[in-house]
Amino acid sequence: MSTSISTKSALTIAAATVVTGVIAYAAYFDYRRRHDATFRKKLRKEKKKLERSTPKVAASGSSRSVEEITAALRLIRNEPLPATAEEKEQYFMDNVQMGEQLCSQGPMFELPAALSFYRALRVYPSPVELIMIYQKTVPENVFKIVMEMTSLDVSEPSTTAAEAKPAPPEETATSEPSKKDVGSGDEDESTKPTRSGPPSETSSQEWDTLTDHGSTAELVKQRAEGYYDQFPDSSYNVSVEPITVIGGQGGPANQPVRKNVLKASKDFAAGETIYKETPIVGVLDSDLEGQGTYCSQCFRHIEAPAEPVKPESPDALGSVYCSTECRDTASSQHHMLLFGSTLTGVLQSLNNAPPDEAKQEARKASQEKLANYFRENGKSGILLVARFLARMVAEETKKLAAPAAGLSSGNEYSLYDHVERLRYLEFSEDQWGEQKELLSEVLKLSADGLEEFLKDERYGLLLGKMAYNGVGVTFDAGRDNKPEPKQRPEDREWTRTSVGTDRQVGSGLYLVSSYMSHSCDPSVRATFPSGTNELHLVATKDLKKGDELTLPYVKVDAAEGEDVITARRNRRQALARGWRFACNCERCIKEAPVAAPEATEAPKDDVQVEGEGAKAEASVARYETGTDGPEYRVGAPKGSSEDDVE
Repeated sequence: MSTSISTKSALTIAAATVVTGVIAYAAYFDYRRRHDATFRKKLRKEKKKLERSTPKVAASGSSRSVEEITAALRLIRNEPLPATAEEKEQYFMDNVQMGEQLCSQGPMFELPAALSFYRALRVYPSPVELIMIYQKTVPENVFKIVMEMTSLDVSEPSTTAAEAKPAPPEETATSEPSKKDVGSGDEDESTKPTRSGPPSETSSQEWDTLTDHGSTAELVKQRAEGYYDQFPDSSYNVSVEPITVIGGQGGPANQPVRKNVLKASKDFAAGETIYKETPIVGVLDSDLEGQGTYCSQCFRHIEAPAEPVKPESPDALGSVYCSTECRDTASSQHHMLLFGSTLTGVLQSLNNAPPDEAKQEARKASQEKLANYFRENGKSGILLVARFLARMVAEETKKLAAPAAGLSSGNEYSLYDHVERLRYLEFSEDQWGEQKELLSEVLKLSADGLEEFLKDERYGLLLGKMAYNGVGVTFDAGRDNKPEPKQRPEDREWTRTSVGTDRQVGSGLYLVSSYMSHSCDPSVRATFPSGTNELHLVATKDLKKGDELTLPYVKVDAAEGEDVITARRNRRQALARGWRFACNCERCIKEAPVAAPEATEAPKDDVQVEGEGAKAEASVARYETGTDGPEYRVGAPKGSSEDDVE
């Protein structure tokens, strides 16, 4: 069995999880299909209904005529749409599940499958986002039919007002046609065509663009290729740009490496703050969590006479907060799903039945096992992944209930859209298998089917992203009371911090800051002057627009009594252990020891980096340069034309 994530597996994971809406519900669908006999019976009944109502097609199923698709579309045009958020959620779930079931039945059921996927599209708050999901997960023939339906839904009138069956306003599948829909607007009221149109929660402009013939493919392409036009937001004063370097960070020596880096979008003076950023997920160090001295959400130090705010019910971590605001934020983002005693709202609806006392006790026991592992091993990665998954679910369920909500001005992109583009480290299953089982049990007992998030090697992929991109939060020069790690240096968690991982209070994943490369002569530094995990990026030298921003991943300055050669060796060794590359920045080249003319061996300071680090560098090189396969890109969306997505 392979000890690393294969190229094929990584691409499959990235494609299958590119947008979190399908992750949250596809896992649930699959679980229900395999474990719920009543649900399977309902699927079979609906399938037979579709077979009776859908025109028969040839067994080859290679194509569908416009007439066939139009006839099928008319079957659903006048179907009432669900009115409440809960009904819409169930409608979406049932139809995506039905589409998946029908796709597996062969070519004869391509049209019924497309009908089901199209029904789900009618109630999804971000249709372009869902089209992206379909493109990556739905069979090509079925996807083409769905696309044809989106065009015909506007261009082909469904019925006239005289023919339409009356329906209560909250249930009708039609919307008031605009002049754009009906031409000049001078038609008689009785002959104006109606259309299924956008559900009330979907942007009419977005739906019109989506259903405009020939525009959908372009929208999908723009969404995949236009990510960096929207991210980062202009308020950050930076941009993500592709560069090519020779033997760059993680790349093989003397070979070009294509990578994305962070560049200044305007001039900055030394000491000036470039941007501020809060983590999408953060975790206090294990020796501080549960001690009542630091906020579990923002990491603020809680000092007397201030009293820590506790969760509404005690949890296995012993979490406390500096304010009710932090407590409520943590609860909505991750705490309720992972460590809360009860579930509410949409999350509660994911369960097939109300939890009984035995299940509640089992859930509590699984939470305690997870918390104990965190405390005993001192590794934050398991909680970073857990909180990321929980926040994904929270964001997607919130989107269904309140579709206007979003992460940023580019809110058409999901949390996973952001994270999938980040680089990651490869870990063997021996390193993360136990963690995966512990987290899977918590998810399983929180909501039916959520453990499917972690199937295959997905947990290892997410853990690798947290490991490569995590930033250590330190206040001033850092603390000096952190316990000595139990693991070997090669097995420890390392975070990006200029004073050393051993001086941090916690760590977090910062989306924008993740794009900064390391340099031993950095142009910026990460500071936390507010006493929280809000990162302030400060220029360490004068910067011009277009200059690359580089950050020290490790302590780069010599310790007291340490000579230049020793300091160089120590930081390069730390980089090889933590990020699996040997630094070749200008400072490292300049400070490299020069071997005597008669020497037959490499300078001693590079022995461990070239030994242990060489294997790590080779691993990173594979997924930065694509040498594992011609189409392999770490985090690159399937079908993307970008060669530089990391």
